[in-house]
Amino acid sequence: MEVPVLSYKSDMERRIASVDQCRGLCILLMIGGNFAGKFGFMPWILTHHPYGYTIAEVFGPVFFVMVGFGYRMSFLRRKEQYGLAEARCSAARRYTLLILLGLVVYFGHFWDALTHIGIAGLLILPVIDRPARMRLVAAAFFLATFQACYLHTGYGEWVMSRGKSLNGGPLAAMSWGFMVVFGTLVYDLWATRNSRRITAGLIIWALPLCAAGLLLTFPWPGVKEAWPFTRYGMSMPYPVFATGVALLIYLAFYWFCDVYRLRLPLVSPLGANPLLMYGIIGAFVGLSRVAVHYLGEPSFHTSLAVYIAVSLAIYSIARLLYQHGLVLRFS
Repeated sequence: MEVPVLSYKSDMERRIASVDQCRGLCILLMIGGNFAGKFGFMPWILTHHPYGYTIAEVFGPVFFVMVGFGYRMSFLRRKEQYGLAEARCSAARRYTLLILLGLVVYFGHFWDALTHIGIAGLLILPVIDRPARMRLVAAAFFLATFQACYLHTGYGEWVMSRGKSLNGGPLAAMSWGFMVVFGTLVYDLWATRNSRRITAGLIIWALPLCAAGLLLTFPWPGVKEAWPFTRYGMSMPYPVFATGVALLIYLAFYWFCDVYRLRLPLVSPLGANPLLMYGIIGAFVGLSRVAVHYLGEPSFHTSLAVYIAVSLAIYSIARLLYQHGLVLRFS
């Protein structure tokens, strides 16, 4: 059975409120951190830095965990409807197209979220339908392989010296893939529909991950030197710690949205079409870099006006699609 490359589905009745709200808030904050992060009017806590952990560093991992949630859910549904072979072919097309889309929309910073989502999706494809323990082994292997490359091949020095690498460069899909795998585990918990089991499972994973991420930053005498905590380099402490935080954030959204049935205003439309919104943000980031290259740094008022205009444009697109019940999917 042929599946269209881009389909339009009116399936709002099947949407999961906690996922849409969580992804929508991520998109809203990433408009500020990713697009306007270099503007002078943005406070440092909302912008990215080579080392350390600000609000801007929090929500990228949450977004990737939600990617894993959706990946596992959609793969299992397609496998049940069309069989394993068709599910694998559809996923391979989807994530290959995301890589190509990333290469189109990111001007001068190709290794950004869409390209990493695409590569991570392909890396995880062989185990996406396998038991949790196999997915965890794959996640650990990806992260360990990236850390070895970062430390022992000169990759770490190279990627940190470039200055443009916000997300770890071309090999960092392995670190981001670690987060995506944990998103598949979150879906497994959510699918139980048992709030007590979901809560316990997320906490049992989140707290050790946060602790391990912090411990990995310290030197271990006779074993290793201190490892940097860096979103720009994506070395092991950041993805481990940030994944733990992401699980706790999703837990808060689960209780807020799915248990208590509350909603944050404005964010659901952004979360209904997250990859499209992220692609649009990436395109605006690329255009802004080109504009700054040729026109120079904008003034405060120009920067603020552009930020407001871009935010309104992105939200207007999201709201229009949401009102018409349209969900754009690569498949």
